Amino acid sequence: MVTNTNHPQVIFIGIAGPSGCGKTTYGRHLVDHLRSPLHLIELDHFFNHGISIDHPILGRIESQEEPGTLDIQQLLNLLRHIKYEPEKTTRYHLDSVSIKHQNNIFIIVEGFLLFALSNDLTNMFDIRIFFESTLSECRMKRYRRHSRISDKVSDEQIRIPNKFQQWFDHLVWNEYLKRRNLQISKAEKIFQFDDYKNRQYMQIDDYIDKRLQELTD
Repeated sequence: MVTNTNHPQVIFIGIAGPSGCGKTTYGRHLVDHLRSPLHLIELDHFFNHGISIDHPILGRIESQEEPGTLDIQQLLNLLRHIKYEPEKTTRYHLDSVSIKHQNNIFIIVEGFLLFALSNDLTNMFDIRIFFESTLSECRMKRYRRHSRISDKVSDEQIRIPNKFQQWFDHLVWNEYLKRRNLQISKAEKIFQFDDYKNRQYMQIDDYIDKRLQELTD
């Protein structure tokens, strides 16, 4: 990889996987682990508007799970801006971090459809990892987030309402499954839930560190 002598080499790390699998939590950890000069970039930040659909089970409903709900071009423009002019401030830049004198900077992006939106976007990522998880695990994490349930409350104490379960299983999870194989085909490394459950990230960190060493040597 050729480094532009006018600014640091920018390396993008993409994290994809189903809603509720732990992408955001790991992405924030990776920002700290790699001392990234930018906050985690989340695909959800580029949500544009919901799409009204006639669902065979849920009826008329607004979906936020389709590619058409996202401003893909805005995200692509941001990543190109960061790649070629990383020193120019965006809303993701950390105020306390100087970029000018760094040789390499690492930018982390996560999203449930990250590798299924366009080839131009997918090709921006120098490292592409995918998190696998189960329907029940993702449903529980999504409900926890939705209901803002404290980590002090165990999963066993939580009863997910039937309406939420139907929505997650038949809309959110179903839309994920439609594009799962495509995203896996674009990823370079797949991590199973057991690889990172309970926020045990050593295996993933080791993989990322090794790949970064290959890219920066």
